Amino acid sequence: MLKGKPNTFQKLMDQLSVYSVNETHPDAFTVIRMKKEAKKIITTDQALGASAYGIIAAVEGDLEESEKQHAIALKLSRNPYYVMYRAISMRTLGKHEESYRLMQSIMKVMPKPVNLLNSEILLAFDTGHHRDVKIFYKELARINGTINIDSLVRVYFTALIIKSNIDLDAFPFIAFLLNSLLKAHHIKEPSTNVELIGDQLFFWLQISANENALSLLNEQVANGLALINLYNLNHFHAGFRAERESPEMKIEEIYKVIEILYAD
Repeated sequence: MLKGKPNTFQKLMDQLSVYSVNETHPDAFTVIRMKKEAKKIITTDQALGASAYGIIAAVEGDLEESEKQHAIALKLSRNPYYVMYRAISMRTLGKHEESYRLMQSIMKVMPKPVNLLNSEILLAFDTGHHRDVKIFYKELARINGTINIDSLVRVYFTALIIKSNIDLDAFPFIAFLLNSLLKAHHIKEPSTNVELIGDQLFFWLQISANENALSLLNEQVANGLALINLYNLNHFHAGFRAERESPEMKIEEIYKVIEILYAD
C-alpha cells in the first residue's frame, strides 16, 4: 500500500469493495461521504486521491469519469500501484479483459509480488487464461511465496483443464460468455467446480436458484458455446447448477495432481 493517508484510503477501499463484489451502487448520501474521504486523501497525495475518485466512479458505474481520474493519477505518478487501482476499477465495471491486461503490465515491477500473484491467479482463472495461472503458480513456488486456498483451488482446477487436452485458447471465450451471463442475470459470487470424468470436462457455476431459472441459464450457456465454433468442445460441458457441497479433497492430493501436471 502507498504512503499518504494509507489508513483512510484502505478504509475507503474496504467500503468500495462491498459494492464491487455485490455489483450494487451506493446511494447519493454514501457517494458524497466517500468523495469527502477522497478529498481528504488528495490534500496530501494527489495521485492516491485521484485513484480513490476513480474507484468511486467505477462503483457508481461511470466509466468515463473513472478513466479520467485514473489518467490523472498515472500522469502524476508512475508507481505501478496506480495501474493496479485502475485495474480494480476496470474489473468493478465488468471490463475483465482490460483489468487482466493492466495487471499483466505491472507483474514484473511490483515490489512485493506475493499478494499480487495470488490475485493474478484468481483473475487469470476468471478470464480463462489458464496458461498464465500455471505461470503465476510456478513463480509463487520459485520465490517460496504462500498461496492462499482460493488461489490453490483455481490452480488445481486449471490442472484438470490442462489435463483435458481441450484447446486452452477456447477458454477466454468461454469465460467471457459465463461472465456476461453472470452480469446479465445479476448473479453474485457463484461457487465454481471443475470435474474431469474420463475425457469429459465439466465446468460448473453453482448458485441458489430454482429449476426454471437454471434451465434458462443453461439454455443460454448452450447457445453461447455453440457460437464458439473455432474449437472442438465435444468433450467440454459448462452450466449452472444448484449449490451443493463438493467432496472433500486433502491438500496433499491437490498438490499431487498439480505437481504432476505442472512438472515441465
